[in-house]
Order: sequence, then C-alpha cells, then structure tokens
Amino acid sequence: MRIKELAEKLGVSTYTVSVALSGKSGVSEATRKRVVEAAARFGYQPDNAGRMLRSGRSCQVGVVMPPWNNPYIAELCMGIQACLTARNYTPVFAVDNTQNPVPGNLEKLLSLRIAGLITVASSLLPDDVDLPVVSYFFDDPRFDSVCPDPELDSRQIIAYLRACGHRKIGYLGWLKDLRLKWLISEAERCGLDFPPRWRLGARHPLTENLFERLLETNRGKDLPTALIIHNDAMALKTIRHIHEAGFRIPEDFSVIGHDNTSYCASSIPALTSMSCGPIDKIASALVDLLLARIKDPGRPREKVLLRSELVRRESVANLNNMPSKQGGAQ
Repeated sequence: MRIKELAEKLGVSTYTVSVALSGKSGVSEATRKRVVEAAARFGYQPDNAGRMLRSGRSCQVGVVMPPWNNPYIAELCMGIQACLTARNYTPVFAVDNTQNPVPGNLEKLLSLRIAGLITVASSLLPDDVDLPVVSYFFDDPRFDSVCPDPELDSRQIIAYLRACGHRKIGYLGWLKDLRLKWLISEAERCGLDFPPRWRLGARHPLTENLFERLLETNRGKDLPTALIIHNDAMALKTIRHIHEAGFRIPEDFSVIGHDNTSYCASSIPALTSMSCGPIDKIASALVDLLLARIKDPGRPREKVLLRSELVRRESVANLNNMPSKQGGAQ
C-alpha cells in the first residue's frame, strides 16, 4: 500500500499521513493515533529508501547496549525497537560498553550514516561527533541523557535495610557502579558497617562467583547480613551461589538487586529490587529525546532523571523479628 492509498482510506491528505507517521508537529494527537493505527492495520510500510534520497537523512537509529545476557537490557531494547518502529525509524543494534569496548564497533555503526544514536557507552564517542546522541544510564554533559538517580537509589536501599535491622552491609558487582559512592556515604551517615572487605567487584561480575570471594576474603567469619548486588542478573546468580554454599535467603543473607526485571517476582525467594520505572516509559523517553534532537539540533540540552522505587519482596529479612544476628555466616 502506498501513502496515497492510505490517505484515501482515511479521507485525509497525503501530507497529513506523512506528518502523522513522521512524528512531527502539525496534526492533532487524535489524528496521529488514527493514522498510526490504520497504517498498522493495513500493513503500510514507508519507503525509507526513497525518503532517505529525498531528505538526505537516514531512517536508521543506532542503539548501543551492553551484552543482552542481562534480561533488563533485552527488555529495554525491545521497547526501544517498538518506539522507533512506530515513528518510522529502524533500529540498528550494536553490543558494546565502556568497560570492554569492541575495537572498530562504533566506527562501523557510524559509517552507516545513522540519523541518531542511543547509547550506554557515550564516553567512547569523540567530542566532535556530528550526530544527535542520547546517553542512557550515564549523564554525559555533551548529550541529552536519560539516567537513574544514584543518590535517591542509595538512600532508599540503606533506609530500608536499616529499618529492617541490618547493620552490616556488603556489595557485589562492579566497583565503578554509580551508586557505590552514595551507598558508602549513606551507610556511614546512618552508622552502618560497610567496609571495603565487604565490597567486592570484578571486570566481568556476571561470570565470577563474588560470593565465594566474599567468604574467602573474610575467612567465612564476621560477614554482612545484607548484600546489595549491581543488577538483577547478577543477584539471581548470587542467590544460587549462596544456596550452593549451604546458606539460606533471607535468614543468613538478605539480597537486593537492581532493574526489577520480570524474573524477580518468580525467583525463589522473590527478589527485592530497585526499579527505575516501566521499561516502555524509559524506552519512550530515550526515543522522544532523540527525535526531538533530530528535529531541532540547537535545542537546549535535556536530562531526564528516572524516579526509582524499591520493590520489596521476600529476599530481605526483617531482623527486628528474628533472633540476634551478628553476621551472615552464623
């Protein structure tokens, strides 16, 4: 179906259909919704090649995310794809991150003359990049960004653990975690123990058994009662490692993850996790910022700060209702 045929079916002009599908201003939200729904119903596909020739602009958007072995990243990428497709853009995904950059990966992506870039690895971009960019997770002052509030996250986590009677806190994950300095500061402010020997990291935390290292480093004695884990994917592996070592959750160790993925509620025990909000809203925020930058390159830089919420489940014990506990390995 051509755009003219779609316009005839709806009784509107081809210009109205074009504007509605492009996401530009000029039509009402009701008209835009009607056109988008009709395009999906009739199977209309825009001629992106012709559009690129006419405008000189690609309809492809680069999306750089870390490996998808983290289910949160997979869910986010699916949300970004849905948002971009609805606005007649095609995502081009690349797996990369700042910890272990893939040589030549970014250069190949940029050679496609993409219309813009959504990336979790903005620090890899040169200062002179001539491209609309939205940085996710990291607040890069050069670009628009959508990122969590590590201070708010840390305050919620420490306040909850303290209310549950925990006084000995540990951390397993990536030592460059944006929250870690805030966790340390907040734990100190609240009078909780959070020493370096209970804070362990790795370059590839998903593939290493950091819980085992925690036991070895502390010789199995004087351990924390609660563990804050970098993300849910690692938290779920840590839960398995804790069980395999003969301990119980949450009786011996309480566990808190981050991302609130769909697996948290179905794990045993159900995993307490920090949520940055619904995935579809985060994906929409990223795409909306990028398309606004494409439309108006000179607009002021914008930063969207995600409002997090700790989703409380079974993996954290309330020590106030339990016998006195001095450490996780009693």
